[in-house]
Amino acid sequence: MEHLKQTFGMQDHLTRQQISSALFSTKMHDSTIIQDHMMKLTKLFSGLENKGTLFELDFKIEIIFASLPDAYSYFIMNFHMNKVVINNISELTNMLIEAESMLKKNKVVSLVTEKSSQGSKNQKKKRTKKSKKGKSTSVKGG
Repeated sequence: MEHLKQTFGMQDHLTRQQISSALFSTKMHDSTIIQDHMMKLTKLFSGLENKGTLFELDFKIEIIFASLPDAYSYFIMNFHMNKVVINNISELTNMLIEAESMLKKNKVVSLVTEKSSQGSKNQKKKRTKKSKKGKSTSVKGG
């Protein structure tokens, strides 16, 4: 019986180490949806908690923030500056989903703005070329 405890105890230790490694090295990619990322992290936290490793909520939040891309830095800064209090990871997930939708809207607006400003530059170039052609024609005609 003691041998079984030692054998399975070593397996638990190895499993904890693997889950911890995955948790601390997880980074969200730009193409990933925040909800999927949060589900992955929640699953890793649960795996460690099932093996006897408990985390305080503040520690979980910091691990989550460390895994987010730079696009969320404004959200993280506001979260800390406003000393937001949440009761669980689900609340944070909902806040991050809202932040993600705002980031997507801002990205679309900036892309539209960039394209429209590039379009106006191209129109100015076309106009200048036309006016130069017009001047050269009038010089030839005169």
